[in-house]
Amino acid sequence: MQPALRRIVCTVGAAAMTAALTLPSIGTAHAAPSTSPAIGWNQLGLSDQMQLLGANQPTDVEMPVPDGVSPARLTGQIGSVVNTDGRIDVVDSRGVVIATIAIPADLATVPFTIDISKAEVVDGVARLSFRLRDFANQRVDSCVQPPEVTLSQLAATYSGTAPDPGTVADFLPGYLDRITIQVGSEPTEDQQQAALDLVAKLTHLYRPMPVRIDVDTAGDPGADTSRDAHRTIVIRDGAPGITVENADSPDAQLVISGSGPELQQQVELFADRRFGLAQNSSAVVLTASQEQAQLSNIKTFEQLGMTGQVSVLGLTTMYAGFDVATFGVGSITNAKVHLKARYTPVVGGDASVLIRSGSTVLATQKLDESGVLDITGDIPAEDITSNVGMALELRYTPRQECAPLNDRISFALDPQSTITVTPGSRNRGGFPVLPMAFNPDFEVALDQPGHLDFAAQAINLMGQQSSMPLRPHITSFAEAATAGTGLLAVTGGSELAAAGMRAPLLPSSEASVDVAGSPETDIDLQGGVGVVQAFTHNNRTVLAVTGTDDWALVEASFDYIRGLPNRWASLTGDVVATGAAGDSLNLTLHEGGGMTNEYPGDGWKWWAWASIATGGAAVLAALAFVVLRRRRAGH
Repeated sequence: MQPALRRIVCTVGAAAMTAALTLPSIGTAHAAPSTSPAIGWNQLGLSDQMQLLGANQPTDVEMPVPDGVSPARLTGQIGSVVNTDGRIDVVDSRGVVIATIAIPADLATVPFTIDISKAEVVDGVARLSFRLRDFANQRVDSCVQPPEVTLSQLAATYSGTAPDPGTVADFLPGYLDRITIQVGSEPTEDQQQAALDLVAKLTHLYRPMPVRIDVDTAGDPGADTSRDAHRTIVIRDGAPGITVENADSPDAQLVISGSGPELQQQVELFADRRFGLAQNSSAVVLTASQEQAQLSNIKTFEQLGMTGQVSVLGLTTMYAGFDVATFGVGSITNAKVHLKARYTPVVGGDASVLIRSGSTVLATQKLDESGVLDITGDIPAEDITSNVGMALELRYTPRQECAPLNDRISFALDPQSTITVTPGSRNRGGFPVLPMAFNPDFEVALDQPGHLDFAAQAINLMGQQSSMPLRPHITSFAEAATAGTGLLAVTGGSELAAAGMRAPLLPSSEASVDVAGSPETDIDLQGGVGVVQAFTHNNRTVLAVTGTDDWALVEASFDYIRGLPNRWASLTGDVVATGAAGDSLNLTLHEGGGMTNEYPGDGWKWWAWASIATGGAAVLAALAFVVLRRRRAGH
């Protein structure tokens, strides 16, 4: 059976609106802009590596720009310099040079940072063209080694203002550093549910911006005014409604009130940017209906956002990928790719395509005069992760000797190509299958309300990697232990053991742990431990957040995840643990690692639109060498 996504229809006051809105203009113009952390291009749906081949040959990229923010800086590494001492000009869609990247003279790989704030943004996209300028090497044919430079580890930052809010509509600007949701020291189950729903919705609202969202269970700490780009939301009992208190001041808070279903109903205002309609200091959600939408285990490339085209001379790698959560079927065992494409008919020269996902070659084919590609391939369990990536290695060698550098072929993916997935839990398991295994719904069980923030941090980090909003459901641990849906459990090791859940690392007392790896060990650590771990139980994925006497170590484990280059998407294996000294480790004890028994392997780690791993690059280099030798032998 295929789970369906719900479609929320909220009524604000007497008006009904279902379309997502752009940000309204907001006041207090003197507010200083804040800059986001660097967001890797692979998190934006782009490859984080770019090869520039030949002088004055444009390489074009469309960089997404979320509503309410502006491009700020582009960072990365420049290296693999061949036969050039020029520069790289970055040009926007108007043809204006907005920045220049200097090419290192000693052939070293060095970091760079450029200001891209002047780039033109149209329809949420900044179109950037990278052009290698080398006035000392102006040959325009392939008889000499053309100038070449590689840009890697590309990442962007964005900037936006967060002025003091006066209305519900301007309470959540385009960029924030942090959001704190206050629920008091003894939140009801409805308040806990509303808080986690709000975490999930706001995380999705701000994607791909990695805004941290916490739930504060202290008594009444008041608003946090220590940071300009920070907002405080209070959930409390009272008449249903959403109100800005202390408007137009640094102490402004958004109060969401109600009880029972009416409280959770108010949160639906933030399902998307429809809250921009509430241009007063208060609003009330009168109704919120939940409608089921039928989903399929087959989707087109267009539906998955897997479109694009490239220009090919020599070797060009095109990247594409999809988020499994888009299908809404939970964990999957494999995926079948039916790829169609159109390209410039090859009537002189040689051309081919090799399609790879992780360590698996899905298909290869020679490109001919037909100009049409239609092939299929299977992505196996060992290459299944929440975000599945594919690389299309395209090669074109003109038959003409000393062919001009503009003798290229164009290759474009057909948006009607399809991906068909097979639901199932036979995959690598561990962290790589989250958050897809929690889609569309999952249970949340807490051992005490004071640990609500640990559940919120997990939802916030996972939600940053999911194209679909997460939908948590608060329940008791006793009920969740026997359920078949995914489970986020914040509890002690004894509760997990009593439920028969064989966690990879199980605290058995305040200072000792049972490690269910190979070999199995019981260890007296002489101190506490904080653990975040993912494992399989009853054919469903469990994410367990477990601490001993010092739960600050659990906080340190989440801080460790936030500090990784791609946060949750950087995790491998199945355990993140922090010991008494505060040092955190990412371990592979049972799942999420090498292919053993029923558990799939790590091998290559692929996330949506990620670059090929170092080991894979070596394989591709070897393959290129063999192909080149064969071609030369043929001549």
